[in-house]
Amino acid sequence: MKKEVINHFLYLLGYLILIVILNSLYSLKYYPLILGALVGIFLPYIDHLLHVYFISPQELNSQRIKYMILQKQIKGALQLLYETAGERTNLAFHTLNFQLIFIVLTFWIISSSGSYFGKGLVLAFFLSLFLQNLRKYLNKEILFVDIDKTRIYFIANILFLIIFAILV
Repeated sequence: MKKEVINHFLYLLGYLILIVILNSLYSLKYYPLILGALVGIFLPYIDHLLHVYFISPQELNSQRIKYMILQKQIKGALQLLYETAGERTNLAFHTLNFQLIFIVLTFWIISSSGSYFGKGLVLAFFLSLFLQNLRKYLNKEILFVDIDKTRIYFIANILFLIIFAILV
């Protein structure tokens, strides 16, 4: 779990450096971009909590996680969430439909919002979803049955990440 969090932060740091360089955001007044990114990088993980509390609260692991949270064993609950993440397959934020809608939402927020916190939040959320899907692909988990669709998906996401970095 620590390795994945460190990897997410390193990729986020690299992405933020790219955004700062491309848009000349060298002043400290742009700190909300970084704060938003720190919040946004963890938002896709809320999907697992939604699964535990609302989608499948009857599952044994869901009940164990809720019990651990009630007992204030947060670290143990997070560890169990991470260890059993592969068992949760119907996560709403990780569906293709959500990600297509989120691309439109991200473009809208970046192009029309003056809030650097909001921009950082959606960019980090998008990056985190991309990194999680990349990890699944590298672990030989099936994203799409057709390998060409998978390649198109990743190429399109990389292009969107670059375009969004330029638009900030």
